[in-house]
Amino acid sequence: MIRECVAAWLAIPAAGCSLILDFSEQAIPRDAAPDAPYSAEECAYKEPNDALASAAPIAPGDTGPAAICAGAVEDHDYYRFTVPPGIARVELRVDSVFREGGDLDLKLYPTSSATSLAESHSFTNQERIVCPGSVPSCAALAPGDYVFEVFPATTGSVNRYTFALMLTP
Repeated sequence: MIRECVAAWLAIPAAGCSLILDFSEQAIPRDAAPDAPYSAEECAYKEPNDALASAAPIAPGDTGPAAICAGAVEDHDYYRFTVPPGIARVELRVDSVFREGGDLDLKLYPTSSATSLAESHSFTNQERIVCPGSVPSCAALAPGDYVFEVFPATTGSVNRYTFALMLTP
């Protein structure tokens, strides 16, 4: 039957065939929701954690997923972790979807100050800080508490992400 319809469409004579094309709104399949830059659960991950003082505690096994979400105030997510004695290397990594939603960046702070120890600003879907490390520059971290911040690279950027905290003796 398809061959006959194609023949009819090409104006080749074929008996008993009609071709109807429906481009109306009702003809569009509705089998899946459109992709969104994040879900409500990702937006709510470990909230409230929108300031250095309210950083959510995490451990090396925590990974998200979380999201930087649209709202009346620009969203920033802060996470607190502890470097125990005997740790020689700390690695923080944030992996975002990096599509039309926007680029995310990463900063590391001591809990005692809002002055960052290291910052990662790339145009890829991964931000990474290694201490001690040179790109970006970061000294070895002494035992104690630290905070990292995930934030939009530009105003209005939103995106889902996962993170990793790796502590190496």
